[in-house]
Amino acid sequence: MNVGDLLDVRVLGPDGAVLGVVVDVRLALEVVDEPEGGPGQGEDREEAEHEPPLSAQARRDAVGRARLVGLLVGPRGAGSFHGYERKDVRSPWPIPQLVRRRHRGTFLVGWEDVATAEIASAGDDDAARYVRLAPGYTERPPALD
Repeated sequence: MNVGDLLDVRVLGPDGAVLGVVVDVRLALEVVDEPEGGPGQGEDREEAEHEPPLSAQARRDAVGRARLVGLLVGPRGAGSFHGYERKDVRSPWPIPQLVRRRHRGTFLVGWEDVATAEIASAGDDDAARYVRLAPGYTERPPALD
């Protein structure tokens, strides 16, 4: 399955009720060990107050695998946040406000809370494409710090 196969797929609750559609995914990138003297040398990333951007931490070839962390579920196919899900992005005004307004009702659900993902091939009926959440799933805020 490709990550793109999950976009615009219906999300069902444990009881089968439609909660929305997948509007985006959250990934965590693995940073591989860097040679001595590389970017991030002498820093303890665990103790850093704010996580610096990946481009400041590592060279492009020092990025390892991507791991799917969760799905952003919205009430309608609202498209991407275009980076405006970050709390500290406030300009150019009024774009962040408009994007956040369009994504009202969007929540993050962890990949561990996904019970099943039935992603049919492109030619199949859209009704056969869905993600069902496990009982006791948690709706988290979509914003990034």
